[in-house]
Amino acid sequence: MGHLVDFHCRYCRYEEKDVAVGHGRTAVPVLRLFSCPNCHSFGSCWVEEGQSPRCSFCYHDAVTLLADDTTMLACPKCGERAKVTQRSADTWE
Repeated sequence: MGHLVDFHCRYCRYEEKDVAVGHGRTAVPVLRLFSCPNCHSFGSCWVEEGQSPRCSFCYHDAVTLLADDTTMLACPKCGERAKVTQRSADTWE
């Protein structure tokens, strides 16, 4: 079970909407939030034990995993503080 988050930077206007976080009917794999220094993106990627998480856009394997309840983040595009909005009322299975 998981929920959705939205990311919005008011400085450069970079945004990602409807980013899924959590797991499906099984505990593994799990969707985790990430920031990618290679392609300067924010999103979620599947994480499994024993495997390196990869960016879902450029497949770079040196992403920064973020806590599922992150509310503020340095924008991967411009570096300014940006808001991550948790939409825990919007769930998925």
